[in-house]
Amino acid sequence: MKPVMITSLLAALLGAGGPALAADPHAGHGVMPGTAVTPSILGTGTVKSVDTAKGEVLIDHDPITALKWPRMVMNFQLADQALAGKVKAGDKVKFEMKEGEKYTYFITAIEPVH
Repeated sequence: MKPVMITSLLAALLGAGGPALAADPHAGHGVMPGTAVTPSILGTGTVKSVDTAKGEVLIDHDPITALKWPRMVMNFQLADQALAGKVKAGDKVKFEMKEGEKYTYFITAIEPVH
């Protein structure tokens, strides 16, 4: 690129939000470079079993439209083993999960629904 083009491009970018971003002292904070913010995915279902030693829960979950998953029975890893103590087999639950590595999902929050 020629220096004139770079200067023009920079001026266009600064004119389209640059000062607004500069006015926010927290702009760009909170996310480390090279990381992505993974949104939580919500689900509901019935707990089939809980393995507190492994920090896993087997859930017969309802369809999860955000992932285009049909209803199925799946084993989920818990983000925190303490979550295993919040539910037991037979509980109807709502849960939040996030995507881990290589399309694996782990539960970050779970609670019985009454």
